[in-house]
Amino acid sequence: MIDLNEIEIGYKKRLFSIESIQLLKGKVYSLIGANGAGKTTFLRSLQGNIAPIKGQILINNTEVKFFDRVKLSQTIAFVNSKFDGVDYLRVSDYVGLGRTPYTNALGRLSEIDLKIVENSLTELNIKHLSNYFTTKLSDGERQLAAIARAISQETDIIILDEPTAFLDYANRKLVMKEMRKIATDLQKCIIISSHDLDLCIESETEILVINKKTKTLDHFIANSLSKEKLIEIGF
Repeated sequence: MIDLNEIEIGYKKRLFSIESIQLLKGKVYSLIGANGAGKTTFLRSLQGNIAPIKGQILINNTEVKFFDRVKLSQTIAFVNSKFDGVDYLRVSDYVGLGRTPYTNALGRLSEIDLKIVENSLTELNIKHLSNYFTTKLSDGERQLAAIARAISQETDIIILDEPTAFLDYANRKLVMKEMRKIATDLQKCIIISSHDLDLCIESETEILVINKKTKTLDHFIANSLSKEKLIEIGF
């Protein structure tokens, strides 16, 4: 799926390196690191927005820099840390924006597109919110709508940048639970940037830690991970 070998991540100067990591479909990966460690730069590199200083990022055996805009948007969906809503934009229309890479020049949704939007809402149990304006939702509901938009984009990869940062504990757990379900049921490779280490461990995601001491990206399996180990490597 995503192959990272002998990579140096950074912008003008190296922030950290990756010896060899493969990110697979059907799994959720939590990206952990201190502020300034390079989490955002790494996510932008995966999306082809910033070229690595060294090495190649391969997605399905193709270097990401060779993807055109449409191909990239059909391969990777992105969810920001917060969606504040747009006045008079209904949830169904917002989720429908995920179909943009597949629509014609007029941007009209076909019957197939509308069915995909409906299925995305159903997947996250928010179909009952379809006709609500996005500004009338709670923070948790808006974040689920943003994830539904990403699902409707039908990409192999979903990247989320601090998706639980502004949510209460119950909604943080809900989002992580849904991401694991989506990864398994829909065979997505999901990468989540987070500061909430306890939640990531509790959710049994695989952990990618930017090691401050060695400036490397280390990969841990959640069920064999200890907080002591993370402290030991310099998180």
